[in-house]
Amino acid sequence: MTQKPEIFRIGTNLKNNINLYQLRDHMKMSTLSSLLVLMSVVSMIAIAPSAFAMGHAATVTNAPGSATPGCEETDDCFIPSTVTIHPGGTVTWENTDNAAHTATGGTPTDGPSGAFDSSLMMVGGSFTWTFDDEGTYPYFCMVHPWMQGTVIVAAEAEEEHVEEHVEEAAPAAPAPAPAPTMAAAEDIDPADHIKTSGASVTSITANSDDDTLVIGIDAGDDGVLSVTLNSKVIGAFDDGSYFVLVDNEEVEFEHNGNKLTIPYEAGNEKVEIVGSYAVPEFGTIAMIILAVAIVSIIAITAKTRTTLIPKL
Repeated sequence: MTQKPEIFRIGTNLKNNINLYQLRDHMKMSTLSSLLVLMSVVSMIAIAPSAFAMGHAATVTNAPGSATPGCEETDDCFIPSTVTIHPGGTVTWENTDNAAHTATGGTPTDGPSGAFDSSLMMVGGSFTWTFDDEGTYPYFCMVHPWMQGTVIVAAEAEEEHVEEHVEEAAPAAPAPAPAPTMAAAEDIDPADHIKTSGASVTSITANSDDDTLVIGIDAGDDGVLSVTLNSKVIGAFDDGSYFVLVDNEEVEFEHNGNKLTIPYEAGNEKVEIVGSYAVPEFGTIAMIILAVAIVSIIAITAKTRTTLIPKL
């Protein structure tokens, strides 16, 4: 009779322990489920802005060194070369290269389409365009026509078919233009080969980085600058054209052969003519080489702890 309560008590404790373990397991599963739900919510919050932005805006940069033929072989003159956005989306072109570029709707073969045109973007410049209508928009750089890209504007339901159109939309890369014969090894002073009239010219220099001829002027009044170019210093684009900027603003000008007639206003100080190449004077190159040589000598001297001046 005395053993029954003891057995009953043991059975009750065992049952309670089982219930406790079940409760703990239930709590663990509930906690795990809550964590999974929380992680899902956080993931959705994190992904939602990106998903919303995707297709509404895109950024394209100029590949470093794209001013020289070669990038068209791998179709990466513009990075990325093909972007897809929704109607009403925007594309921003950023010139991160060390030369001036354009983003002009059309192809080198057919010329500008008129869909959009950035005009000349100098180093560090940018251009943004909003595309309202669906379609495929090829574009190229008028300064360096081997640079080509494509903007595809499609609704969300059509995005899965975009890849099928990319190959059709990509314009065929033209044969690389032959590199101009550079005379940088000669002793060339641009001022000796460029003729000017109609303005007080203070300096004439060539910048090979931007393929630009830079003419400094002292403009007391409005006037017109006449410039006769020489292929030893600067060359035209494939279509025989040039770009002209006055104090960093693009201007309309008259072009007849190698003679340009450029209007300017009182107070203007700089006229820039952009072509397919520009040859700096030999003195500039010599100074660069000399500077590199001096830096190298200083580095070697510091590393070896030697001196170039003998002790007396």
